[in-house]
Amino acid sequence: MKLVADSGATGTDWAYIDAQNKVFQFRTSGINVSYLSEKELIAIIQNEVIPTLEKKGLFPIHDIYFYGAGCSTPSKQNIMHKTLSLISPNAAIVADHDMLGAAISISHGDKMCVCILGTGSNTCIYNGKTIAKNILSLGYVLGDEGSGTYIGMQFIQQLLKGKVPQDLTDIFFQENHKVPADIVYEVYQAPKMGAYFAAYTYFLKRHIHHPYVENLLKDCFRDFFREQVFQFSECHEYSIGFVGSIAYVFEEQLRAVGLELSLKISAIIQNPIEGLITYYQHHE
Repeated sequence: MKLVADSGATGTDWAYIDAQNKVFQFRTSGINVSYLSEKELIAIIQNEVIPTLEKKGLFPIHDIYFYGAGCSTPSKQNIMHKTLSLISPNAAIVADHDMLGAAISISHGDKMCVCILGTGSNTCIYNGKTIAKNILSLGYVLGDEGSGTYIGMQFIQQLLKGKVPQDLTDIFFQENHKVPADIVYEVYQAPKMGAYFAAYTYFLKRHIHHPYVENLLKDCFRDFFREQVFQFSECHEYSIGFVGSIAYVFEEQLRAVGLELSLKISAIIQNPIEGLITYYQHHE
């Protein structure tokens, strides 16, 4: 019996696979080990994960496979390993980066440039078994180009500087019942600033056909390709697969920029958990 998880800053998708390969799925708060304290990590496990497993009778658990944002160094992996052991102390545990989870989910064992475009962003070259090359994820302060956080931040900056067309500016403040000073206050008070900015992509989605929104998205995706994909010499040789809500929701704009840059974008999926379920139903 296996417990598989894919986690980003916004949410964590869990799947329990029983001995007959039947699956039960549930979702909890996001787990990014780079941003949360050990106390906060333990609270999510004890208050959200374990009660759900107990309520549904999803025990025993022999193996736990966790792929999470920020879980890219031995020290962070050790923290997650320790935290996950609270679920089932005797389980064999794999705690690794969400980049590897995305690659396993989308590649089907093929060589591929794999990209995450969700609340955050990241890229790698996957050789069919392991991550062969990876650019250090710098988070929303120093990087995350093309992500929901990056797009939302660019939009809010331009909005507050008066660079957004007046018709869209008026709609924004009418829909959100706020004035500019409210936004500035919220930015510096937000407990999860990345998720705060990413939430504004919902507004952009509703107004996707506005020329300003189209151009903003394409500019942000160009930044992503320039900073995170073109650093790989293989990027024009391999197909490029995308995982994440931003890639999925804004697929049309993403593919348009990929075509413009002569890149071969293949699959785009919203959530890697389905691919991970299929993989672990057939692999130990």
